[in-house]
Amino acid sequence: MNVGSQAYPAKPVRILVPAPAGGPTDVPGRIIAEGLSRLTNGRFIVENRVGAGGILAAEAVARAAPDGYTLFYANTSVLAVVPAIQAKIPYDPAAFVPIGFVSNSPQALVVNPKLPYKTLKELLAFAKSNPGKINWASGGPGTLPQLTFELFRLETGIDATLINYSGGDPALTAVMSGQADAMFTAASTRLRNGDVRGLALTSTERYPDAPDVPTTAELGLPGVTATSGTGLVGPAGTPREIAAFLNLKLNELLKDPAVQSKMKALGLLPVGGTPEAFGAWANEQRRKWTRVVRESGAKID
Repeated sequence: MNVGSQAYPAKPVRILVPAPAGGPTDVPGRIIAEGLSRLTNGRFIVENRVGAGGILAAEAVARAAPDGYTLFYANTSVLAVVPAIQAKIPYDPAAFVPIGFVSNSPQALVVNPKLPYKTLKELLAFAKSNPGKINWASGGPGTLPQLTFELFRLETGIDATLINYSGGDPALTAVMSGQADAMFTAASTRLRNGDVRGLALTSTERYPDAPDVPTTAELGLPGVTATSGTGLVGPAGTPREIAAFLNLKLNELLKDPAVQSKMKALGLLPVGGTPEAFGAWANEQRRKWTRVVRESGAKID
């Protein structure tokens, strides 16, 4: 395509990913970069910018030239959770130009499979009869799993002991080993191989990889919804024609059966749609998690 008198993309496009190479955020980012390179005859390159819970990557994109050559593979954390729980951040999440919704996946409420409660009802009954006795793991303060726990606590009135670990994997390991009892984590193959027992999914629809796990909506807790979404955005001022072009190619890519298979193998549900729809989703997420932080008193220290 042409932007003014110049072809786009005429040089490599950086996609900043706020996670280490090879991880569950990086891999789908590379799928997107590879696909856009193929569909545009351009070159899209993943650049891993790790640190401060995604803030470093978000700040770098926010300060980049709005010419379509720096994009951000953003997620719920940097678009909504971090802004909700941190008073000062060096970027305005609402200023990013939305390009397109890439994927979404629910959180799963999981417990150690050796524990006696096999349903959410049984877990809640135990928690209410034994205040503070359940050790609830989190991937760290200011993360989506922590705020999902706070939302769950607000909606159910339970009293559990929150233990923040140094990341999602250590927290999951703690639940699997019995050092912690329960946690919210991204729905994944862990539910299939029996490492943990899934009691509920924080979504309105069942998850294809765990069809036997009921949703919180089914279990009478429609207010407990939390999804880990990802999408492409650009710096404020990114030309609309570039955003529209990339959105067109992104939607084409997400309809590719091979790409859908790769994404679903990672536990991700491809979404697609308009830039406006992704922007509206991000705005709703910010409102939601800001309310949860305010009402729960959640802090990062």
